[in-house]
Amino acid sequence: MIAKKKILVVDDEKELVKLLAFNLSIAGYDVISAKSGIEALEICENEKPSLIILDIMLPRIDGWEVCRRLKQNTRTRHIPIIMLSALSEVDDKLKGFYLGIDDYITKPFSPRELVVRIKRVLVRIESRSNTAKRIRAGSSEIDLEGSLVKRNNQEMLLTEKEKGILEFFVNNPGRILSHSEILDAVWGQDNIVEYGNVDVHISHLREKIEKDPEDPQFIKTIKGEGYKFEPFPHV
Repeated sequence: MIAKKKILVVDDEKELVKLLAFNLSIAGYDVISAKSGIEALEICENEKPSLIILDIMLPRIDGWEVCRRLKQNTRTRHIPIIMLSALSEVDDKLKGFYLGIDDYITKPFSPRELVVRIKRVLVRIESRSNTAKRIRAGSSEIDLEGSLVKRNNQEMLLTEKEKGILEFFVNNPGRILSHSEILDAVWGQDNIVEYGNVDVHISHLREKIEKDPEDPQFIKTIKGEGYKFEPFPHV
């Protein structure tokens, strides 16, 4: 029997938590909840949920800080996060994506839409798990599971978005990938994040894995079309 995915709902609105728990249970998920940011962090350490639904406005510490701490902790940084908030400004959404969230839903929302988004995020995360976890790019050794790059006795951490982009490239070697495809695969919100953010993240990724970022060997720019990844061998 396949174990159910465990979803952690972090919100101090009791009625909303009940509504979400009902809908998620019908969709086949186990649901646990936390009323505060501190409680959420403790649960994540002990319960290891498959996904977190995180409200921003929380008592004691807000959702931004909860997200920041989870992504800084090697034991919890891999847990996907869907942020739930009444804040609907683009800057708020972008702040969440910069912190490493996987999706952002604005209140009020449809529970059915949330279930669809949860499934989409989990499928995307599971597809990443099929990627080789240790790969080599020239003199750089990359540990995707640990989000770590080793080059010339120096260690550099990959951000969640850099890791997501690299995994997408590794799964699509030799293909020209457009900005829209990369946004959809890594951010899941191609109508929120500007194309320029893809370029910025890829530029940072090149600095970590390429011997000469100005003349990249692995991540090639295809003018007017996007990027093409030249595969490198598994370690």
